[in-house]
Amino acid sequence: MRGARLHFPAPTFTCPPNAMFDRRLLSNFDWVLFLLVLVIALIGVSAIYSASAGYTEAANYWLRQLYWLAAGLGVGFFVLLVDFRSIGRWAYPLHAVAILSLVLVMFYGTGSDSAQVNRWFMVGSVAVQPSEFVKFTTVLAIAYYFRDSRRIGSVGWRVLLLPVAMVALPFALIVQQPDLGTAIMLVLIFVPMVVLAGLRTRIMLVMAGGGLVAIGLLIVAFRFGVYQLDEQAVLTARRSGADPAAVQLVSAARGERFYLQTALHARLTEILDKPSEAPLVEAIEGNAFKPYISYLLRPYQQKRLVTFINPDRDPLGAGYHVIQSKVAIGSGRFLGKGFLGSTQGSLNFLPARHTDFLFSIFAEEWGFLGAFTLLLLYTLLIVRGMTIVLQTQDRFGAFLALGIVSILIMQVLTNVAMAVGLLPVVGVPLPLFSYGGSSMVSVMLGVALILNIRMRRFLWV
Repeated sequence: MRGARLHFPAPTFTCPPNAMFDRRLLSNFDWVLFLLVLVIALIGVSAIYSASAGYTEAANYWLRQLYWLAAGLGVGFFVLLVDFRSIGRWAYPLHAVAILSLVLVMFYGTGSDSAQVNRWFMVGSVAVQPSEFVKFTTVLAIAYYFRDSRRIGSVGWRVLLLPVAMVALPFALIVQQPDLGTAIMLVLIFVPMVVLAGLRTRIMLVMAGGGLVAIGLLIVAFRFGVYQLDEQAVLTARRSGADPAAVQLVSAARGERFYLQTALHARLTEILDKPSEAPLVEAIEGNAFKPYISYLLRPYQQKRLVTFINPDRDPLGAGYHVIQSKVAIGSGRFLGKGFLGSTQGSLNFLPARHTDFLFSIFAEEWGFLGAFTLLLLYTLLIVRGMTIVLQTQDRFGAFLALGIVSILIMQVLTNVAMAVGLLPVVGVPLPLFSYGGSSMVSVMLGVALILNIRMRRFLWV
């Protein structure tokens, strides 16, 4: 079954795409969208000020965020001066440069020593995260690819080949950093763009089925997956002074593959749950029982997935963030504790509270009413963006606007779901709100492109 061909209305007037800024374009400037962006960003700055008040060091994160907001506004202003179609002609070179930056960050990047990640370039005292910009260059490149009407209406595997490569290459490089959250974002923003292009129903079903199978295998790997005992861990356990019967049972399982539901696993679980067997637990935890999926994910990513299912399994370790985040949100109740009233923040209970979990601090201080208002602002922003997608009469502009709006939708849903424990912790910032220079500037650049499309939505060449 073939998808329907897209039809764009006839343009009302023309203008050269390389023309300089025309003052008449201001009549089509979306002030509502701009004000929504500004309000969300300023609320974020105030939330960062409150969240960082409990830090011992004079971080001034809120002031830095203001600088990044000003930088984003400056970049956005220059983006508005150039017709978005002229920017589109640079889509492939810009995407190539962005991919090259991902390659370079693997060798010259910096990151967290505890998690062993390389995601940032240090430019003087400024940390730049290339993967934040890759999301937008990917959207730009795919939108430019589908500007050709010959690729619209019945998208098959041959037409999908190049767009898939545009996503797959940065996806693989970002996973290696590792930054699974951002890598997944690339896939999520790719789907609506190819659906708009007229993806064949048969291919959609194949992709959906493949995704469900992958998710199912992931669940099976953790819940019923094959495990194997590590010989070195068994030797360490034998020297730890543990119960000889326990060591004998563990030794008997050494090198053997078994399933979590077997009697052997039940007996091992019973032994390891005894307080007297703490040395044995310490010796083999995270080492002896290795799921085969561990070859695909880093140790901290495995812990995040396991504690997502049951955060109380490791309440002071991998599950600590989610537990404290839910405590913060729940303690805010309906009206919240007021500005600077967050106990989870001021008493340093919630880590990463000015970045990934800023929404939790905001919900604690302003309650359900404040959190609902913030999400309402995001909803209005997204609806405004989708209106521009539907109104624009330029094919490239429609695809570009849809891709950027998809980034906003996916990041908002992922961050909030992560904060309330509905998704694993993947380190996706709340756009325009969470602290981060690369995130702020890249999102402001994307918003400027949407405004650019809105201003020239009736232009056609």
